[in-house]
Amino acid sequence: MINIPLTKLLFLDIETVGCESTWENFKKNKKELSFQFEHIQDNIRKRFPEESDTPIEDLFVNRAALVPEFLKIVCVSVAFVMDDGTIKMQSFHSEDEGKLLQDVQKLLNRTGDLGFFLCGHNVKGFDIPTLAKRMMMYGLEPPKLLPSYDTKPWEVKAVDTKDIWQYGGYGQFASLELMCVCMGVESPKNTEVTGNKVHNAYWIDKNIEGIVKYCEKDVVALINLIKKLKQLK
Repeated sequence: MINIPLTKLLFLDIETVGCESTWENFKKNKKELSFQFEHIQDNIRKRFPEESDTPIEDLFVNRAALVPEFLKIVCVSVAFVMDDGTIKMQSFHSEDEGKLLQDVQKLLNRTGDLGFFLCGHNVKGFDIPTLAKRMMMYGLEPPKLLPSYDTKPWEVKAVDTKDIWQYGGYGQFASLELMCVCMGVESPKNTEVTGNKVHNAYWIDKNIEGIVKYCEKDVVALINLIKKLKQLK
C-alpha cells in the first residue's frame, strides 16, 4: 500500500498556539494583524460552526492556533526509523519562533537532498502550509521538500495518513485519534496535554515539556500506523 521504505520517511508533527496569550495582548502587540483577524472572523466561524456565538476574545484563544497567519509554532517533532528498526526522535522548541524555524529549515533541506518523504497526519492540509507560511513571514525560504504552488501532484513528496484513511471520501471522519483506535494503535491523546489544551499549556502553565511529549507521541503513533499499513496482506 505504501511503497516508500520506512527508512526514507521523515515523520513530522507540529504544535501551535495563538500568537499571543490573549485577545487583548494580540490587539496591543500586533494591531494590524488583529484587525485582519476581526475582518475574517466570520469565515473562521463558518469553518467551526460550534463557535458561531463565541465572543471574539474566546474565538482567538480557541482557534487562532489553527490559522497559520495568527499562530505561533512552539514545537516541531521529527523522527527517523533506522535500518535496525530503532527510532531516532528530535524535537525543536524555542521561545524564539524564528530560531525554531531556522533549525527546521536546515533539517528539511538536508533530508530533502537525501531523498526523504515527509509523513504526517493532515501534513498536506496543515503542517506543510503552516511551516511554509511561517518561514516566509520570518524571511526564510521554505525548503524544496515542502510542496509549493507549482509542485505537480506526482512530485509531492509527502505521505498523509489523513488522505490514506479518507480513501477518497473527503467528507469522512479522519482524525489521528480515530485512525489509531480503528487500527489498534495506542492513541496519542492520553497525555496531560492534548490539542485543545496546548494554548493554555504554553501561555499559562508554561508546560513546554508536556507539549513536547504530546507532539512526540503523535509522531510515534504515525510510525506505528505506517508499520500497520505496510503489513497489510
